[in-house]
Amino acid sequence: MQKVLTFLILILAFGSCKERGVSSEEDFVKKVKSLNTIDLQKEFLEEIYKTDQETRNALNDARLTYGYDSAEKKEVQQIMVNNDRNNFQKIELYLQKYGHPSIAEHGEKASRAPWIVIHHTGDITSKERNFTYLYEAYRKGNLESGSFSLYLERLHRTKFGNRFTLPNPYREEQLIDSLITRLNLVVKEY
Repeated sequence: MQKVLTFLILILAFGSCKERGVSSEEDFVKKVKSLNTIDLQKEFLEEIYKTDQETRNALNDARLTYGYDSAEKKEVQQIMVNNDRNNFQKIELYLQKYGHPSIAEHGEKASRAPWIVIHHTGDITSKERNFTYLYEAYRKGNLESGSFSLYLERLHRTKFGNRFTLPNPYREEQLIDSLITRLNLVVKEY
């Protein structure tokens, strides 16, 4: 297990170093502009999703193997922070150019990439700025209601410091509508 984790840390570190070589916004803009087919977009989005999940799995493995305060865990955590920052830039540029991907055209994993990246950012402004994309995806069936409500609940917790609750019983749609109202998010009609 330790050898596997060390190998994974090295791969993530190499990927992170490689990313740092092309991490300027200008390079990301060029990359996103080059995604002129659905297949290229799908590959781009799936790679972002894969990087996000692999890094989080490596962080969990490092915690379990080396301990919460270990140097190995802190190294993987820093890699995750760098990957999250780069992935967020890429996703925002993608959404601005192409809008939210659809499950029908891009597949489920690629369609989940924007949500997972936006969901993992700790910045309230960034989450609010990208609300419209996720709301549109939810309304069009390209983002599950449970994922969308989780995004809204975490945004609420980050913004107000507590969990939002509704009296039982309630439907997921009621929770979503109530959170949108509570968070004062603007819904555009589609």
